[in-house]
Amino acid sequence: MKKCWKKLCQYFAGDPSISPFKLTLFQSTGATVLASILAVIAYNTVGVYYAGIWYQLGVTLVIASFVAPIFLFPSYRTSGRLQRANAIIKAQATTDHLTGLPNMLALNNQLKNLLTDDKNQTAFALHFLDIDRFKQVNDSLGHDVGNELIIETGRRIQDWVGNAGFVARFGGDEFVVIQFATSNELAATHFGRELRVHLAKRYNLSDHEINVTASIGTALSPFHGTNQEQLLKAADLALYKAKETGHASCVFEPRFASEASNRRRIEGILRDTIEKGTLIPYFHSIVQAKNPLQIAGFEALCRIELPDGEILNPEQFIPIAESTGLILDIGAHMLQQACIECASWHPDLFVSVNVSPVQMIRSDFLTTVQEALNDSGLPPYRLELEITESVLINDVEHIRTTLERVRALGVQIALDDFGAGYCGLHYLRQIEIDKIKIDKSIIDDAATVEISRNILNGVSLIAKQMEITLVAEGVDDITKAEFLSKGERVHQFQGYLFSKPVNAVNARRMQEILPSQATGSNVIQLPVKSNDRA
Repeated sequence: MKKCWKKLCQYFAGDPSISPFKLTLFQSTGATVLASILAVIAYNTVGVYYAGIWYQLGVTLVIASFVAPIFLFPSYRTSGRLQRANAIIKAQATTDHLTGLPNMLALNNQLKNLLTDDKNQTAFALHFLDIDRFKQVNDSLGHDVGNELIIETGRRIQDWVGNAGFVARFGGDEFVVIQFATSNELAATHFGRELRVHLAKRYNLSDHEINVTASIGTALSPFHGTNQEQLLKAADLALYKAKETGHASCVFEPRFASEASNRRRIEGILRDTIEKGTLIPYFHSIVQAKNPLQIAGFEALCRIELPDGEILNPEQFIPIAESTGLILDIGAHMLQQACIECASWHPDLFVSVNVSPVQMIRSDFLTTVQEALNDSGLPPYRLELEITESVLINDVEHIRTTLERVRALGVQIALDDFGAGYCGLHYLRQIEIDKIKIDKSIIDDAATVEISRNILNGVSLIAKQMEITLVAEGVDDITKAEFLSKGERVHQFQGYLFSKPVNAVNARRMQEILPSQATGSNVIQLPVKSNDRA
């Protein structure tokens, strides 16, 4: 009874989901029946007293009821057009305008249907995919070619997946693929691998031949989520991990969520710290190899102290700062503070500041350096900028031009972590370097491993011929220091044997130590208060 009443109400209300023909027929019939009933009632009640008038009125109502469909016909036509228009709007609302694939709304509807269908066991894989280095295509070939690449990528995905899944464009260069009836991680991984191979085939777009690869993050239902939000988040986290680690694809693991939460926490801390200007500069001493009691300068290191006393080290927040662009503000602030602090030291001391690849590429770095020098009054020759070999593999021409202009100011350039994984010798031919800092991994093995010792000796010979200062990083015991001192392999030492990174107050106190005050052999004994954190 309730269903019948509900259906009648839909007809009377003109529900657009009902066929226009059925709706008009019902309304016309209803109007006819209602008019006839009213005519009969009116005649039987008062028509006996006013037979002439009510007879005419009754006849008029009956005739009007039969004529009503004629007047309702335009409504029928309008309703039909409205229904077709609604169908078009619905299609447009669920279709991506560029690729013609289903969009996010259609994806959410599909996931909702899969997860709420009682007949379905919600066993499927959700693949989150994006094109690697897509921004480079846009920047080098233009957005039109970038759009063509997105269209062709969507077509290839749809052609390869076929009826085995559901394909949607999530946005930008990101796509989502639902792999039906898959609860096995191995099968999902194989599916993603084969899809990547299919997408890696050469693209011919607007007279350009393009080779691209894709990264994929995978989540399995119901193991990694029971609703669309959880599954999409899990697949997105897996994609982030795949790109972060350099792997082609990755399946979600629960730890990814806690890592993401920690990243958000650290990002919030960074933004708050930058806003309040509470970044803490620490300083790590660099000493002369011939006389380790003589400090040559300090390397400035960024530290962030939390309210509970915890100190965040650079390896915890620098990658996050670089990925979010916050490194630009952090780097500029650290450079400013390091120059101001060094200006108060002995005039023979220098300060060394690390430079991120992001700073070199995404900012007016030369202006940043000039402002730091001008505001602090520090002579340029007392500032040393440390770049890693990874800086040089991004855009050598741009980096070389920037560094040449910085060196023209009188600033020294140091190549940090030399030997940590890139072919640094290649870049020594292209960029003028004043100092090389040999990575700790080479220093640790130089005394005992022949290949490391040969590398050290070779770099030492090259540095001597090119008149480049050589620094040994990670010198943390006397054995290493004594070995490195033989044959004058290096010019300067840096490591925990001489001191740990200290705050500005203790850095000034270290400069006041005289050789006669030092105890032990060639080791500086730093008087650090118990409440100072190194």
